Amino acid sequence: MANIEYWIQLENRPWDASPRNIDRMTGQDMKAVTGKNPADVELTVLSTGAKKNRKMFNPLRDNDGKVKDALILRRYKPPAKADLSDAWTIPDDRKVNPWDLNEPDPTDNGTMGTIPGPVIECNVGDSVVVHFKNNDQRSTATKGFCFNLPFGGRFCFPDLNIPFAIEKRVHSLHPHGFVFLRTADGAYPLSPADPTQPVAGGPGPDETALWAQVPGFSGTLKKGDRVPPGGTFTYHWNTIGWQTTAGVWLYHDHSICDMENVELGAIGIIVIHNPADTQQEVDIRVQNDPTQLDPALLPGGSPNGVPVEVHCSPFPIRDLPVLPDDLGGLGLAKGDAHHGTGDAATEVLDVALEAARHGGSMHKHGGSAPEFPRLIRRGDLLFELDTKLKFVHRLCVSRYSTPPAKALYLQLFHMLNGITGMAINGRSYLGNTPTMIAGRDTRMRFGVVGMGSDLHTFHIHGHRWILPGPQGNTLANIQTSAQVQPVSQFEDTRIFGPANSFVFTIDGKSGSFMRAGGPGADDALGEWHMHCHVLNHMMMGMMGSLLIVRGGDLAVTLPRGVPCEHEGHDPEEPPPQDTIIVVKNVQFTPNNVSVAAGSQVKFDFQEANHTVTTTTKTGMAQAIEVNNGGGPTDAVPAGQQRTVTIQGMSGDQINYQCGIHGAGMPGKITIS
Repeated sequence: MANIEYWIQLENRPWDASPRNIDRMTGQDMKAVTGKNPADVELTVLSTGAKKNRKMFNPLRDNDGKVKDALILRRYKPPAKADLSDAWTIPDDRKVNPWDLNEPDPTDNGTMGTIPGPVIECNVGDSVVVHFKNNDQRSTATKGFCFNLPFGGRFCFPDLNIPFAIEKRVHSLHPHGFVFLRTADGAYPLSPADPTQPVAGGPGPDETALWAQVPGFSGTLKKGDRVPPGGTFTYHWNTIGWQTTAGVWLYHDHSICDMENVELGAIGIIVIHNPADTQQEVDIRVQNDPTQLDPALLPGGSPNGVPVEVHCSPFPIRDLPVLPDDLGGLGLAKGDAHHGTGDAATEVLDVALEAARHGGSMHKHGGSAPEFPRLIRRGDLLFELDTKLKFVHRLCVSRYSTPPAKALYLQLFHMLNGITGMAINGRSYLGNTPTMIAGRDTRMRFGVVGMGSDLHTFHIHGHRWILPGPQGNTLANIQTSAQVQPVSQFEDTRIFGPANSFVFTIDGKSGSFMRAGGPGADDALGEWHMHCHVLNHMMMGMMGSLLIVRGGDLAVTLPRGVPCEHEGHDPEEPPPQDTIIVVKNVQFTPNNVSVAAGSQVKFDFQEANHTVTTTTKTGMAQAIEVNNGGGPTDAVPAGQQRTVTIQGMSGDQINYQCGIHGAGMPGKITIS
């Protein structure tokens, strides 16, 4: 039995839900899908303050179209100093799924964390300690202004960054699946004070001043349901050796603004392995060190490796010269340092380029790894030039890595507030969402989790599985059995809702009746859809795939479709005009409108002391919020207009009201 420790920090930064800039279902880039231009953003490396520039194709945006921050739970290395002064200083980023073709680099060179957050793993019988720090630094930039003094001279207020209201920046962690005391529940406002965690006097800095600003907090003991910015809390979660804790679960923020925080990304996945389940369990950790992953089961031996390799061989035509124009895109192959080309053309090669760029594993297969600064790219091919950049020296092709004998594939189906589309693992639209790599004989264990306000279904084309459960139906059998008895008939499509999770294993060996294609050794080869089968969810980006390869196969552009022109759609028809709602005389005029999905509504604030905040919504409608940046009671100044884009499906409704005057100032938008 082990006691496993995690150091996790909540951080805020922009996040791109479609970093490959493609929807393979329709063959369109993100500008065509979302109607929005890419955004150039700047990320800051917390440990050094260094700035990283990124081009984002589908970032989270506020109602005014400006890029806003996600909330990212990030893993850190344990502190080495006795006074804990180096805690949460050295990131220990790992991909959620190392065999996901599309998962970006999670380190400081890439996204700086993952959505969902760090995978928390243990065995039945283990206990887990999570050291949590809240580093939510979100603020609103306020432009300074100047005015003339009545007796001469001029006075200017500087530009300011005003922190978000404290209610929006307190956070917690709440687990599913584990056994825990109420003090470790992380569930606002019910968690009692923890007598083992004083706000002052413990290891680490005195946090008295931080906790004093928390709404509703008093006393000298920390509460795990409302950790303030800069504050910390330690959660103790257990399995008690109960087999019923085994499976795949979730953990998430459950503090004051829990819905908003979770829909901004403050959520992670828990995996509790059951060593007694020798038939179905997949554990890729090092057995004598449960905090590390087995390099033999990882692409390139790294948890942040990529399942594509680049193989270079001498060019068959000697002394083939290049023209000056051929040097366009040299080294970076037209792309930035994070997202490859961003040309919506060859996302598979983008993955290989990332490995080459960041020194990732390059298996040789009879050749050698490329010299990245001398590469040029044309379609699916890479050419390495000589040291003087005059001739083509070598031809490079990309291949799929040898797939693992066993793999764990974790998928969170959820909403991200402020993006176009619906998300799997923080990403939206096929080509960005998970494309899981497996081999012909890989034992594939899937953990599926739902979160948000919608029901989903999980479907893998061609494959079938069963859900495991306890042997017997008595309490004793349920509690102590290995949970390997089939409790369902063969599954094809499984319905699940918010906070539902399930886990199952597909035997990929040739001849298995669970694998796709048939009993032949190569029958399952190729790419299979893996998605939510609620049709509008699927077409709004909740679509991934399972790609079965031999290893060593040529890795080139994957299939993509074309847009469907829906009945009655005239591609030449001009876009709809804005709907204007006047805010005046303590009312919205008109206060009941019908608009098309994707159109814009403009609120014209002709008097002061009003905001717009959603009270309820139906179906796929996305909430709207209009204020001056500080929350529902932060009034928009008179004379300003604010525009929101209405997202949802026909028949959905958004009911809203003034956040200051409440139900006495209502409005409704119906999506037609």
